[in-house]
Amino acid sequence: MFDNFELKNNFFQFLEIYKQRPIKNNISGIGIEHAFALFTILRKIKPSFVIESGVFKGMSTWLIEKALPDSKIFCIEPNLDKIEYISKNAKYFQEDITLIDWKNLD
Repeated sequence: MFDNFELKNNFFQFLEIYKQRPIKNNISGIGIEHAFALFTILRKIKPSFVIESGVFKGMSTWLIEKALPDSKIFCIEPNLDKIEYISKNAKYFQEDITLIDWKNLD
């Protein structure tokens, strides 16, 4: 799926973006190794929308925005009280994923 040159290039791009992260202490959230994997895969497949199940503080939402600035993000999180980064480009749901009517979304 990736060649060494592409991974190395993505890694240096990722590091520059990661240095700007809004959440410095993300214990129990996405770690740097999983953040790099998410960033790299999203850049490769370029989906037009992303469904994020479990937002926690919002670090991965921020990273999804950085990897895919033109994609729509749907965030599912039952407890919005812990979110530190709320995206203006994402739609948030507090419902269980099985109760969301996906047919009515843009």
